[in-house]
Amino acid sequence: MPERTPNPQEARQAFDAAGAFLRGHFVYTSGRHGADYLEKFRILEDPTATTALAGMIAQEFVPLRPELVAGPTTGGIILAYEVARQLGVDAVYVERGESGGRVLRRGFEISPGAKVLVVD
Repeated sequence: MPERTPNPQEARQAFDAAGAFLRGHFVYTSGRHGADYLEKFRILEDPTATTALAGMIAQEFVPLRPELVAGPTTGGIILAYEVARQLGVDAVYVERGESGGRVLRRGFEISPGAKVLVVD
C-alpha cells in the first residue's frame, strides 16, 4: 500500500522548493507551446521528494489495481521503480528502439492482458 502522500498543496510546495516548476515560454515535445514546465529531474534529485511524488501517483491509481509499472529509461526509470515499490508490484523499463519507438529489452516481458501503469 502506498505510503502517506502529500496533499496537492504540499506537492506544489515541494516542486517549488526543488526549483522544478518553471515559468516562461516552452516548446513541448508535442510541438505545442506553453508557459509552464515541470522539470521532473529536479524532483528526482531528492529521494524524499521522489518518494512523495511516487506516492501521489501510486495512490491515484490504486483503485485500478495495476499489476505492473512501466517507465522509459530516460528519467522514468526512477519514478517507475518507486511507484511500483509503493504499489507492491514489479516494474519494467522500455528503451529506445532502432526505429525511434520504445521497446522492451533485457528480458522484460508484459503478459497479454496485464494491467500496466505507464509513468514518466
